[in-house]
Parts: sequence; structure tokens; C-alpha cells
Amino acid sequence: MPYSTAWIVIAVLAVIGAFCLNSLLRGAGPGPARWPRKLRYIFVLLVFVFFLLPAPLPNHAGVFAPAFVVYLFESMFQSNGQPNQSQGILLVGLGGVCVLGLLALLLFRSKQKIDEDKPQP
Repeated sequence: MPYSTAWIVIAVLAVIGAFCLNSLLRGAGPGPARWPRKLRYIFVLLVFVFFLLPAPLPNHAGVFAPAFVVYLFESMFQSNGQPNQSQGILLVGLGGVCVLGLLALLLFRSKQKIDEDKPQP
């Protein structure tokens, strides 16, 4: 399978997986049993980014693979077991998504909740 085709397949499967995860978390239960919409979207985005973050393959210049796959292979099958670069990429990428998600929660709060927080004279 050509390199670009492999990444297209990975991206399509990540989109399908994100859609399925979102549907699963939406649930069919009553309103209070569901995940809040914004938290559900942040979690789905976190999982989506987890599967799509690229990391360079060691000893293969210019070739990338999903960072979680590189991390697993480096930690399990490498002789010294040091997945430094892929681990850093995963931490920075997922940490960035968490920070952006929390900022989005703060910036895009509903106006009704903001008005309730203000003290009434």
C-alpha cells in the first residue's frame, strides 16, 4: 500500500471512529445520563487527535506513522525501550487539545449561566 494511501485510510477510519464514539457517548438514556455536549466533543476530539498525530519512524528519514503506534513499538520491541520522541509528541499534542478544549469551555459558556453568576443588586 502506498504511503499516502495508508494515511488516507487512517484518516477515514479516524473520522468514522470519532463519529461512532460521539454517537455512543450521546447515548439513548434520559437527559441527565448523557454526557454534556461540549465535554463529549472535547473527548471525541482528544481520541481523534490521539489516532492521527504523526511521529517520525526511527532510522527512516521522512517517514511518519501514527504516534501511538510508534510509541507502542518503541516501548515494547526496541532494545533499550526508550520511546522519547513519540512520547513527547503524544504528550504535547494531547495536552494541547486538553488546553484548547478547556479554553473553549470557558470562552463559549452559555449566556444564561453567565447571567446567573452575576450578583443581582
